[in-house]
Amino acid sequence: MSRKRGSEYTLPDTAYKTLLNSVTTAGLFKRTYWAHGVVFFTTVMGLFLSVYLLQLTDSLLVQCFNAILAGFFTVQLGLLGHDLSHRGVFVSKRVNAVLAVLVWGLGCGLSEGRWFFKHNAHHRAPNHLGHDPDVDIPFVFSHEQALLRPNFYQRYIFPRQHLLFWVGIWFVYPYNILNSMRFLLRTFSWHSLLEIMLMAIHFVVVFSSTFWLLPPLTAFIFNSLVLLFMGVYMAMIFAPNHKGEDMLAPTQTPNWVHQITLTRNLFSNPFLSYIFGGLEYQIEHHLFPSMSRFQYKKAQYFVKELCAKNAIPYHETTWIESLRLIHHSLQQEASRWS
Repeated sequence: MSRKRGSEYTLPDTAYKTLLNSVTTAGLFKRTYWAHGVVFFTTVMGLFLSVYLLQLTDSLLVQCFNAILAGFFTVQLGLLGHDLSHRGVFVSKRVNAVLAVLVWGLGCGLSEGRWFFKHNAHHRAPNHLGHDPDVDIPFVFSHEQALLRPNFYQRYIFPRQHLLFWVGIWFVYPYNILNSMRFLLRTFSWHSLLEIMLMAIHFVVVFSSTFWLLPPLTAFIFNSLVLLFMGVYMAMIFAPNHKGEDMLAPTQTPNWVHQITLTRNLFSNPFLSYIFGGLEYQIEHHLFPSMSRFQYKKAQYFVKELCAKNAIPYHETTWIESLRLIHHSLQQEASRWS
């Protein structure tokens, strides 16, 4: 008997309503101000430490380490922005929304508006070809995707994509900066203008302060490493959760249970949860996107119980194994074109 693919599972909407009622009754939609406050405090302290190191020494070695430090805590700030954009920090939706724009634009140099538009589409239809913008990348995980790409991709990219992927992830952050600006200029409004101003302030402050405090070459290397490290860190958070999982064809009808069967969790511990911003619980995050990340572990109990009762696969693995699965999936598709 062949094993069912993730796209072939379905459950009635009443099952989700029962699950949602269970986690709500358990109080798992309560805000976790203390926990979020601790993460925010450590993030701000980490960024202050980076600024202090900028003033402390011109040593290239120290500033290379400092670039990793600055990149790490900037992504941590972005993870807080992610929580705010999902309305998962404060009770007030307006407070969440206003702070999200400030954190994304002023703190990370990215557009919250673009993220909100793109990420919500991803949440509605994860791994759904033609509907999930997160699968619209140069690298493909299904033959159906590949057939829609130009001959250039089929000839030069796909046969080597399992290798090029690990090069491309270094440029995830610059790629998102570029696409933030394209999105804001394409959908220009007063809100877009505000976001452009916040992004501009971010980069003016970052580049002017680093080139003022450091020798030009050291400042250039520092900023380059920050951009590259942030790209890798962002990719290593988001790629393990869906890439290499089964995909829905454009004509298939999505079901809420696909939020489970097209998604992959990572085995969690307190350290990994901090590094990933709670997104190692990707299944729970997709089922309850407005829930605080600090409640996902408790919510996991209810989700696993539902899966066990209904013979629904619940994919949970290690971070290293998830990267191996991604590489294997890319390599499988690459072999069709080599």
